[in-house]
Amino acid sequence: MTMRVLHLPSRWWLIGLLLAAALPLAAQQAWQDPAAIQQAALDALQAGPGAQAQLAPGIRLSACRQPLTATAKSPTMAEVRCPDTPGWRLFVPVRAKLETAAAPPATAVAAPVTVIVRRGDPVVLRARIGSTEVKMGGRALGQALPGNVVNVENDSSHRIIRGRLNDDGTVEVILA
Repeated sequence: MTMRVLHLPSRWWLIGLLLAAALPLAAQQAWQDPAAIQQAALDALQAGPGAQAQLAPGIRLSACRQPLTATAKSPTMAEVRCPDTPGWRLFVPVRAKLETAAAPPATAVAAPVTVIVRRGDPVVLRARIGSTEVKMGGRALGQALPGNVVNVENDSSHRIIRGRLNDDGTVEVILA
């Protein structure tokens, strides 16, 4: 009696077959239009003409089936969210183009100093280690001008963090 041996495919062959079957699905992945993200950020900040929302070139976020939501986190930063499950969120910096005008005549009176951030204002905390940068939302616990140190409460952890206010309205975390 001759016995036949049934050879099952190797697991690598099977994994390859599964990956090949999944490839067309990955190719059909829909991506969110970057222009829609930029427009949501501009709308949240009520940015005037000439303002630009800045996104990383080639950014790819899954397409959102629901309308995007956006909130102002600082005078120059908007948080854009996709409310889908699981969804995503993105902090988008916005820069206003300043038009050059003729300089006003010099006077002996100094211009009054304006406070950029006041207690309770929403701010974006930014922590940098090497080339890695993390951004999160927070609330200012005092008033500050650019270059001043201010305490900020992290919105998610409720921890108090010290940071230096930047000209763009973000707060750079002071890492000890």
